Amino acid sequence: MKTEILVVGDSLGGVLAAHTACEQGHRAVLLTQHPWIGGQLTSQAVPPDEHRLIERGGCSASYRAFRHAMHAHYRRQPGFQDAGTLTEGCNPGDGWVSRLCIEPAVAHDYLRALLQPHLESGRLHLRQGEVDALQREGSRIRSLAVGGERLEADMVLDATETGELLRLAGLPYRLGKESQNDWGEALAPAAADPLDQQPVTWVLALRRHAKPGPVIPRPPAYEAWRAHRVPHYGHALFSDAMPGSGRGEVVHLPFFADGATLDWWRYRRVVAAHQWSTPRDEVSLVNWAQNDYAGAPLLDGPLSQQEVGAAARELSLCLLHYLQTEADGHGYPELQPAPDVTGTPDGLAQAIYVRESRRLVGLSTLTQSLLSTGDLSPMTHPRSVGVAWYNLDIHPTVVSGHGLNAKCRPYVVPMGCFISPELDNLLPACKNISATQLAAASTRVHPTEWLIGEIAALIASESLRMARLPRALHDDPQAVRRFQQRLHELGIPTSWDAALIETLA
Repeated sequence: MKTEILVVGDSLGGVLAAHTACEQGHRAVLLTQHPWIGGQLTSQAVPPDEHRLIERGGCSASYRAFRHAMHAHYRRQPGFQDAGTLTEGCNPGDGWVSRLCIEPAVAHDYLRALLQPHLESGRLHLRQGEVDALQREGSRIRSLAVGGERLEADMVLDATETGELLRLAGLPYRLGKESQNDWGEALAPAAADPLDQQPVTWVLALRRHAKPGPVIPRPPAYEAWRAHRVPHYGHALFSDAMPGSGRGEVVHLPFFADGATLDWWRYRRVVAAHQWSTPRDEVSLVNWAQNDYAGAPLLDGPLSQQEVGAAARELSLCLLHYLQTEADGHGYPELQPAPDVTGTPDGLAQAIYVRESRRLVGLSTLTQSLLSTGDLSPMTHPRSVGVAWYNLDIHPTVVSGHGLNAKCRPYVVPMGCFISPELDNLLPACKNISATQLAAASTRVHPTEWLIGEIAALIASESLRMARLPRALHDDPQAVRRFQQRLHELGIPTSWDAALIETLA
């Protein structure tokens, strides 16, 4: 099979890369791995993590259209009242971690509809499978082997959750913590450690019924996790506590609360009873501190990805057993798995939630030093290809056990973060752009990954259209300006709106 643009991975960035490539008139193949496309938004069951200006701007036009479509979908539903209290805007689940707490299936339907015209036209092909091998000749990827089939493409986009093609192509990549000496990052440790990665989570959907239901069997690892205390923070993992933003700081939240008091249940709630005039049982997506799996790194560590995934699944089931039997001293057996919400038999997500990927060593690198200045003056860059913003949010990592949640300024993503100095036809399209762990803790969230997928496809398109390598485009100031103009025409801002930033004062 031959195509112009091959997108490997059905992540959120991968879907947007495939859609954007086809919108630009190219033939594309999207290599998928899960029943639902869309990665963290759908198969991993994580509602969008967004910055606090998202209702007014600071994203691409296509991401804004997605948010508007989600609002419109719920407002069309009989009985939906739009009576949220925890955030501004139409927030269907009225959760407090996000301004768009939505059911994963609704987002999946939107993404499928986004791709449908390209599938019907024959411009886009979906191919299910994993990459078994990659053939590289010098500075180009010649082909990829998928299930005994050979795929060839002019441009290859790595939209895997783990940066798998970086490894298969033999490229140098970053992973885990960099040291202070590497980039002069104030929050980096003294010594680098590629195994000190962010934890993964196997998200669980729970529905709160009016009456108690069956309690799941006690998983084999239950007693060990029940006795586990979080390193450096000292609290029991199975408790109402969570690591705070400062090192060693602990925050306590009730499991259930009313009014303005924040609680665990409403953290990622996607169905809120008070938002519906027709009765609906509430649903929350359990992506909490209590089921962050920090027992081993997902990538390049002593355990395989399958072993880490199995352990993370069991941890989430152990947490469910605790919630049903022991939480608050009595348990909540009315909490039951919601398999219809995740599209699985057991209420666990279709895939593990990956916070940290292998990261490209690119022509430019995003660092904490660029993102944090002590004020909110927006970052600028002559080769900016998009705007982004989110805290540097690192959950306690798997080796050192240290986490943080540090503020940063609104920033831009330089074009060089997408371009390898070694490979001419491979571009990152997920969480694998050129960034340090601290900076990637911000770029990993939904609107930025959406943007990354769009930009990767547009760089590939420009390279094919102009018959020039991405590196040559990057190094030509006039070509960069033409590309930025193309982005503006497509509704992708390359600098922050000053009036929008002023609202933060």
